[in-house]
Amino acid sequence: MAAQVDSAFVRSVYDEALLNGHCYKRLGELCKTVGSRLSGSDNAEKGIRWGTAMLKSYRFDSVFTQPVMVPRWERGEVEELYFSSSVFNKKIKNQSLANYDCEAFEELPLKAVKQHKIPAVVLGGSVGTNGKITAGLVSVHSDKELDSLGKAGLLKGKMVLLNRAFPENLINTFAAYGSCVPQRVNGASKAVKYGAVAVLVRSMSNRCDLHAHTGVMMYADSLRKIPAMAVATAVANLLDQLSREDAGLRISMQLNCRTLPDRLSANVMAQSNGTKAPEKVIAFGGHFDSWDQGEGAHDDGAGCMHAFEALRILKAVGYKPKHTLRCVWWINEENGLRGATEYARKAAETGEKHIAALESDRGGFTPRGFGVDSAFLPVMNKYKSLLEPYGAGTIEKGGGGADIGPLRKFNSNVVLVGFIPDSQRYFDVHHAETDVFENVNKRELELGAAAIAVMIAILDQELE
Repeated sequence: MAAQVDSAFVRSVYDEALLNGHCYKRLGELCKTVGSRLSGSDNAEKGIRWGTAMLKSYRFDSVFTQPVMVPRWERGEVEELYFSSSVFNKKIKNQSLANYDCEAFEELPLKAVKQHKIPAVVLGGSVGTNGKITAGLVSVHSDKELDSLGKAGLLKGKMVLLNRAFPENLINTFAAYGSCVPQRVNGASKAVKYGAVAVLVRSMSNRCDLHAHTGVMMYADSLRKIPAMAVATAVANLLDQLSREDAGLRISMQLNCRTLPDRLSANVMAQSNGTKAPEKVIAFGGHFDSWDQGEGAHDDGAGCMHAFEALRILKAVGYKPKHTLRCVWWINEENGLRGATEYARKAAETGEKHIAALESDRGGFTPRGFGVDSAFLPVMNKYKSLLEPYGAGTIEKGGGGADIGPLRKFNSNVVLVGFIPDSQRYFDVHHAETDVFENVNKRELELGAAAIAVMIAILDQELE
């Protein structure tokens, strides 16, 4: 096929994706035969072996791995969180439960028992409890409130619920996530300064349900480490109200999570060599690791399958790239970014020149368009009309992503692009047990792969 990105080429890409697509089937295999892929786990290594063999079956010009040392944190077998409240039990008995802004409580077996088990998960990187911890609870909704109560001595010896909710008026849910996620990442170290014994964090979701969402948390080296768990949003609403109504509210926590020595893992890559400038690389991909809740279907199995499928589609339609096109599945994005850091470092060490990099790490939902570096925006404007009929014509300033960002450290001229799908449902499943293959729509996944294949061809044609 002639190296030209026009309406006929775009049509051929979408036809291949929608009529002969492979990404949905391969994502199903990954989710159901491998499952979750926490960095450093046996499952992650099983997935790498599966992925390498799968990519080799497509006879790309080369398929290879890149060794990376990754952290190894394990959740452990004990993960328990309970609350006891005479006020709550009295409301159950009198059938006078308050409005907790969510119908999810209809799913709870509400009985007047001594302790109620709470839907919760340990945050990645947390220390264990070394036995059981029991304490009263204080709920806070901002750093300002945390500091105010802490300075007044009201957090000493308490568990702290960090309960900042997603701002519902933000249309882009990633912006809402960005406004709240610091409480998950840094909350334990902020609370321990005021004598807190543990933290609970409201799940990073705009959905009110009983599914807790995990994620990474970090400790300040100079401070004592206290355990941290995420609680489901519906439960956060409940505990927030009880913390104000019941002075006798008690929370009990027991965890035996642990951090082990680093383990050797790998990035996985497949590529089609360039015909004119093979020494110049366009990298595109997602992160292969996931949290150990669910199957890592949207985060980021979908992004990995987007990249693989884009490479396959371009080969299937006979596209001959000028530059080397490389699908990359980076390891350890969730709790360390070791794969991306090593990939960029190795490229700089060997003198490998990346002219562009694209990342898909926002799920397999309906494609809307791309965020691109400001310098590349004028170029993309002439392609908007080709993408708009397929619903992917939104081109905005931005680009980049966690796994391609490190390339900029060594090469200021690399063009960074971020795939933008619809964001409204992503945080329903992000880092939760609900991030499973059944919650991925086949057609939406295929449309995303097609849009990325077109974008890769545009970058290949427009960059020197």
